[in-house]
Amino acid sequence: MRSRAGRPTPPSSAPATFRSTVAVWTRAVAALAVSLLVGCTRGPAPPVRYEDPLLKVAVEHPQGWDVLRSGDGRWLQVVPRREGPGPDALRYTEFLSVRVVPGRPPGHEDALRQEAFSLLPFHGVAKFQREEGSNPPRYRFEGTGSALVGQWAAVGVLVVETDRLVHVVCAKPLDRWREGQRECDRLVDRVELLR
Repeated sequence: MRSRAGRPTPPSSAPATFRSTVAVWTRAVAALAVSLLVGCTRGPAPPVRYEDPLLKVAVEHPQGWDVLRSGDGRWLQVVPRREGPGPDALRYTEFLSVRVVPGRPPGHEDALRQEAFSLLPFHGVAKFQREEGSNPPRYRFEGTGSALVGQWAAVGVLVVETDRLVHVVCAKPLDRWREGQRECDRLVDRVELLR
């Protein structure tokens, strides 16, 4: 017996085992399709919070990233995969960097701008602007830089406290900046100063 579409159809007198097998397979395929849809719509894993008592900052970073600290305790670099014992400005094109510069900060905006772009190997500057209403004062900046393995684009914040500067930068490889900028904006905005 054939259906109108030309495919064979089991006669109504087909054994019950055949009909139950088809029903089981149909349910299994439907369950697989639903689980694939749910898996594809789930967002990225939630970030990991890291608090550094020496720098007096808390950062969030993607799960699985490695936290590197400098020997003097003033620089924290979070990278997707450790390639050395400590932070390295020329080794990584994807990172979250937090540096603390102790002492009384410069009072002039040009000197702050110079400080923001001198702590990492920036070579292109796109923006340096004070965030309105921020207390302590915060300056948001963007630019491009280089590592030995390639170029990166970055967004950062320079926080001016009375006794220190806190320099925060998130960078992604230049060819992935379009999709990475949103994550970097979020990571930089979520850096928390602890006291």
